[in-house]
Amino acid sequence: MSTIDLSEFTSAPSVQAASVGERKDYHALNAMLNIYDCDGKLQLDKDQQAAREYVVQHVRPRERTFSSLTQRAAWLVEHEYYDGEVLRAYSQDFVADLFEQAHGAGFRFATFLGAFKFYTSYALKSFDGDHYLERFEDRVVMTALALGEGDEVLAKRLVAEMLSGRFQPATSDLPERGQGPTG
Repeated sequence: MSTIDLSEFTSAPSVQAASVGERKDYHALNAMLNIYDCDGKLQLDKDQQAAREYVVQHVRPRERTFSSLTQRAAWLVEHEYYDGEVLRAYSQDFVADLFEQAHGAGFRFATFLGAFKFYTSYALKSFDGDHYLERFEDRVVMTALALGEGDEVLAKRLVAEMLSGRFQPATSDLPERGQGPTG
């Protein structure tokens, strides 16, 4: 009778998984938020790192890209994700400038939960759910344009207030304002 060598099935794998402290994905960073550091303090900086890594690792690879903000808005109207009437209440130059202003403001989510909540509940996604069609700045602009109802001064002020965090529209307004019938 021959013997079978089972050593290859019983030996420990040669590759070790990285510990939570070594991993830099957003899951690990978010978990580290509630772990005390060597000085006995909560690692609050890990929350902002987790937010940044969530956007880099999860959101950006799933974004639908466009050659310009103007082309993006036109495509979203054409495919009924955005309400063209909201955009037509303003000049094209004003709308383009407002999108540019919002994107140039340097907005960053302050917390992982904020980023996660926005992208899971409020961001416009493709009908199949595979792609994000807007960033926070885009949702802010469309909400401001819809609430402004053609008033450029008001729309511009609303964008600034929402991006700064001083104004948060009602929960029903943020995800729905400015969207088309199927958006």
